[in-house]
Amino acid sequence: MRIMALIAVTVILVFAPVMPSAAQTAGSGNPNFTITEASTTVAKVVDVDYQARTVKLDVEGEGTRTVKVSNVVRNFNQVKKGDTVTMEVNETMSVEVQPGPGETMNIGSESQTAAQPGAKPSSIRTIEGKLKTRVEAIDYEARTVTFKNRKGVLTTYKIGQQAKRFNEIRRNDMLVIEYSQTVAVAVK
Repeated sequence: MRIMALIAVTVILVFAPVMPSAAQTAGSGNPNFTITEASTTVAKVVDVDYQARTVKLDVEGEGTRTVKVSNVVRNFNQVKKGDTVTMEVNETMSVEVQPGPGETMNIGSESQTAAQPGAKPSSIRTIEGKLKTRVEAIDYEARTVTFKNRKGVLTTYKIGQQAKRFNEIRRNDMLVIEYSQTVAVAVK
């Protein structure tokens, strides 16, 4: 099932452009907002190299990409040329801005399902947790905030006009983020 996780991560990073929307959440005090993302990516399997464990995918509107598949993926031999790979990603982040410096934190859990033996690969991966991270950069005109994600990688999100008090967020403020992400991948 790791092939689907690898495909999911690759598709997320390479193929699925992030177009988050943001809305003000209820409450007062510190600035806060919610970022919600939902996307579906569909690709056709153009070629499979079982020995090299690679799959060449033709992603709708994006062209072709080759994905290396881990040895631990269950049912890789069930993937055939012409199969359709569908990936649905749903992510929600509730964010509270805490002014000033602070200590970072990342507490989370991850679970994943796998296809039954002999079936086409499929997977549902769920990641949930709480992250406390620092605002590394902010662009008021473009309405973007850059911070280190749960894996320590700098990530930039566009914050919609619905998020009030955006102008109060400063570099080095702390973001307290409760996050949930579900990635469902299926080969048909």
